[in-house]
Amino acid sequence: MSNHDASHPYDAQTFDPETMLGTVVAEGDPDRDLIEPWAASVNGRILDVGSGTGRWAGRLMALGYDVEGLEPAERMLDLARETHPSVTFRRGSVEDLADSGEKWAGILAWYALIHMGPEELPDALATLRTITANNGSLLMSFFSGPHLEPMEHPVEVAYRWPLPDMTLAVERAGFDVEGTSWDPGSPHAYLVARATVEPISR
Repeated sequence: MSNHDASHPYDAQTFDPETMLGTVVAEGDPDRDLIEPWAASVNGRILDVGSGTGRWAGRLMALGYDVEGLEPAERMLDLARETHPSVTFRRGSVEDLADSGEKWAGILAWYALIHMGPEELPDALATLRTITANNGSLLMSFFSGPHLEPMEHPVEVAYRWPLPDMTLAVERAGFDVEGTSWDPGSPHAYLVARATVEPISR
């Protein structure tokens, strides 16, 4: 879906981003134990893709990192800018990055690609590789399960990706996967990958 589509699901009046997602990272948020050490390992600028309400971009900026946010939903973008005025947030989606010519040392894609099925995800990952500097790092979270399948989501259909399938998709895009985690008792998974392979030409 284009970021310019006014009917973006996350712009629907039935969705309350502040209540559902929050605008700041709680001190006890367990994801801090993963995201913050990852950010400390990044040597340069970080792009928070699908930055939502800006909670993680705002957190990382407060910790002293050079970070910007990219978000396609206008309502969440407005909320992010209001809550975290020191962070630069741009309206856009992954597809808008394809010809940007930008390079980032770190890409944070925290549940940013969950609504992409097998027709869309490979191109999105390839685009992320083109904007990741050589030896740069990707941290992404997603929903996993034993089968590639759609799943219910409060806003729009999301997808479960088996961990081996997601790993292969990321590697085919031009990354080396350095670490993964998935508890079969939970749909939540993540992986860390490094851009050490030349990006795929598309």
